[in-house]
Amino acid sequence: MSTISSASSSTTTASRPTARNLGPKPQDNRIPVTPAVLRGIFASSRTPLEERSISRVAFFRFTGFLLSCLGIAWAAARGRGIKNSAALLGVV
Repeated sequence: MSTISSASSSTTTASRPTARNLGPKPQDNRIPVTPAVLRGIFASSRTPLEERSISRVAFFRFTGFLLSCLGIAWAAARGRGIKNSAALLGVV
């Protein structure tokens, strides 16, 4: 039994990386994928008219989201009997 355990321990020590064999990986030279890069890839497959249309739809959806958040906050504040905006923000 001692020969099996010594053999397995020698294989585990041999497979551990040392400071000598650590070097730069070839994958470190890749270009980072950022949202701007992804947007450029997708925008290049559309015409300027399609891009403008998609941008316009996204703007109106975002504006609608903000207005609905404000409306819900206003309705909640009105239901709680808050009279001024300072109380709505939690200042008073």
